[in-house]
Amino acid sequence: MHRYSSVSAFLAHYQTLRNIPASSRSEDDGKRLDAIGKLLEILRPEEREAIVSASDDSAAVRHRERAAMRLRRELTARGALES
Repeated sequence: MHRYSSVSAFLAHYQTLRNIPASSRSEDDGKRLDAIGKLLEILRPEEREAIVSASDDSAAVRHRERAAMRLRRELTARGALES
């Protein structure tokens, strides 16, 4: 498991990997994207949607904040966040 300095770093890595065309992804990139996807499955669908949304809508912001808190707890529990 890759370790991240913050939830923001985790999400930035996720977005970067998602933006690489599937045909251009290395095997390692594909595995990391799959692993991140599995971690994100712990979030409710609306939280997953909000976490990748750029919307400034107040509901989206609230969902994003709650999702980030849940994600931080899960990443910490799995040793994926640096202390």
